[in-house]
Amino acid sequence: MFSKILAAIDGSPASEKVLTTAVDMATHYQAELIALSIAELPEVVAMVDEVDELRRGTDDYYREIGEGAVEYAKSHGVRLRHVVVRGHAAEEIIRFAETEHVDLIVLGRQGHTRITRFFLGSTTDRVSEHCHCTVMIVK
Repeated sequence: MFSKILAAIDGSPASEKVLTTAVDMATHYQAELIALSIAELPEVVAMVDEVDELRRGTDDYYREIGEGAVEYAKSHGVRLRHVVVRGHAAEEIIRFAETEHVDLIVLGRQGHTRITRFFLGSTTDRVSEHCHCTVMIVK
């Protein structure tokens, strides 16, 4: 049923559940598994040096997350490819899934404050409403 699965991970406890679920699904369906991390930088920073420092920090952070995810999947007999992209989370997840012809996206339920969620909606809401494929939300 699913030949290519995308797991959106960010290193949070919720994304650990996402990874566990995605690895189980990939095993069950013998599907290709991709873990996607979105590096979002603040829109306003004071100096160019701050941007470079933030970028280096996020690169290191997501490299560690990716290495851990690859090792976890490998320990369960699943090959995983980890990709990091920069941008707005929902937009990048949708774009990546379409480009890669993903059949299933596995997401965690992200908690925003009530005000932010009311005005902007959550990443999970946006992906599930606008994506071309099946979306599984892990609680």
